[in-house]
Amino acid sequence: MKNKKKLGLFGWIMIGFIGGIATGVIFGEKATSLQFLGTILTRLLNMVVVPLVMSLLITSAAEVGSYKTLGKRAGATFVVFMLTTAAATVVGLVLANALSVGTGVQISTEGLQANATTEMNLLDTLINIIPSNIFVAMADATLLQCIVFALLFGFALTRLGKEGEAVLGFFRGVSKTMTEITNIILWYSPVGVFGLMAWVIGKYGLAIMIPYAKAIAAVYIGCFLHVLFVDGGIMVGLVCKRSPLKFLKIMKETLLFAVATCSSVATIPLTLKSAKRLGAADDVADFVVPFGAVVNMDGTAIYQAVAAIFAAQIFGIELTFGQQIVVMLTAVLASIGTAGVPGSGLIMLSIVLNAVGLPLEAVGLLAGVDRFLNMGRMVPNIAGDAATSMVISHMEGNLGEMQMEEAA
Repeated sequence: MKNKKKLGLFGWIMIGFIGGIATGVIFGEKATSLQFLGTILTRLLNMVVVPLVMSLLITSAAEVGSYKTLGKRAGATFVVFMLTTAAATVVGLVLANALSVGTGVQISTEGLQANATTEMNLLDTLINIIPSNIFVAMADATLLQCIVFALLFGFALTRLGKEGEAVLGFFRGVSKTMTEITNIILWYSPVGVFGLMAWVIGKYGLAIMIPYAKAIAAVYIGCFLHVLFVDGGIMVGLVCKRSPLKFLKIMKETLLFAVATCSSVATIPLTLKSAKRLGAADDVADFVVPFGAVVNMDGTAIYQAVAAIFAAQIFGIELTFGQQIVVMLTAVLASIGTAGVPGSGLIMLSIVLNAVGLPLEAVGLLAGVDRFLNMGRMVPNIAGDAATSMVISHMEGNLGEMQMEEAA
């Protein structure tokens, strides 16, 4: 255990990550038998996410104690998320056009079935964030509904005064207990990451990416630029007056973990720890990070933009400037309430393609490499949640100093 702590969680996750890729390359399809190692990790993390998020949000809402104060925080957080998602879509569109991601690509579309048309109804989306049964929402891990309930519950406790103190104390204890359980689970994460990467490479192989090389490159370059300039440069550097380099160093193990698990939700515990080490106020991080896991989709927005241009060029359709603006607006709106779990990008993609009249068969074209694309687009999602926690803390005058060493 001493040697494990000496190397650090990032080091062990990196070993598991690289070891899993090597195992997948060497053993091929046989490596898929190791998927159970990753399944154990994701199940353990999903087990802890709902009670952790709800207890943190209940206590943070109760401690704020004012509808007006929390309303300002929620409004500011939402605006930041939408602005960064719009910026991400622009980055994706520019890169996809510059690289001509679908031009000259030879991929057969024979036998592909179009998905059923997916229409986005903003009113229904807003109504659906209100849970009709909180226990069902918790069982299904519908986090946006859990967030709404937790915030209302927290405010109700403050209105009860002394009668609510015992209940609030209980949830404070729950949040600390769930945090400790998370710390225990995270030391298994290198093994789980090893299993996940061995399964991905063993199942799909690296050769599948060759026809999609330009599209994959556009997504990864776009995600890198967004994290570097928008999250690190503008949000952390210009707005918060903190070092972007330190931001990336503190976030490194969280980002690597997100790449391996391909889940914003499963990464919530690590993102929370990183956000607080970055100087975000505890109550702000406890609110922003769970909210961001289901609303903030910067990396997914980059992917939507690239995928739309890829689909148009594959099918020989030219998107006008106006249609590309529609892609941007639709990607921003579709990010509201989209679950931060693997496969959600394909759901969003069908919405975006439908908005500009592109063939939905493109969803089938990209399904085979979706896991590889998802690995890249997780990075801006997670980095954006942490950077937004810093921005909101800065706006409220509670941004602390960065802690380069993790507290024991």
